[in-house]
Amino acid sequence: MPLRLTKSGYERLRKELEQLYQRRIQLIEEVRETGAEGDLRENAGLDAAKRSLGLVEARIKHLEQQLMDAEIIEQDGQPECVDVGVVVTLEDLNSGDLVRYRIAESLEMDLSSPIKVATPNSPLGQALRGRRVGDEIVVSLRTKTQQLRIVDISWDGAEFDNHFAGDNETTLQSQGDQ
Repeated sequence: MPLRLTKSGYERLRKELEQLYQRRIQLIEEVRETGAEGDLRENAGLDAAKRSLGLVEARIKHLEQQLMDAEIIEQDGQPECVDVGVVVTLEDLNSGDLVRYRIAESLEMDLSSPIKVATPNSPLGQALRGRRVGDEIVVSLRTKTQQLRIVDISWDGAEFDNHFAGDNETTLQSQGDQ
C-alpha cells in the first residue's frame, strides 16, 4: 500500500530531502579535509564526519523511496468522512471536552503543532477512518476507554472556527501515536 501524504506533507519532505543533499555535499568535503589531516587510524574528526555522512545517506535513501512511492491526497471540497489529510474535532462524551486530531502518516507529524496527530493505523485512526460528523466511537487507549463524537471534519490546513480554540479544548490522556 503506498504512503498517503498531503500535498504540504509531500512538499515538506521534498524540502528536507533537498537540504539533505546540500548537507551531504558539506559532509563529503569535511571527510576529504579531515582525511588529509594525517594519521587516519586516530582521526576522530574523520570518524565523526563519516558517521554523519552515513546517517545522512541513510535518511536520503529512505526519503527518496518514500517520496517515490507516495500517493498525494487530493483535498478538494469539504471532506465527507475521516481519512488521511483531514483534521477531525472530537467531543469527549464523558467530559464534554473538545480535541482536534490530524490524520496523517507518521512522516508528516509536526510536533510543534497544537493539533495532535493520529496515524491511520493507530487505534484512534482505525476507529475514525470512514466515519462522518455525528458518528460516535469508543476507543480503548493505554489507560482508559473513551467515548467520542465527531463534531467537525476539515481538510488539514483549513481555517478552524474560533470556538474550537476556547477553554473547552483539551487533549486525550495518552500522548504520541494514538
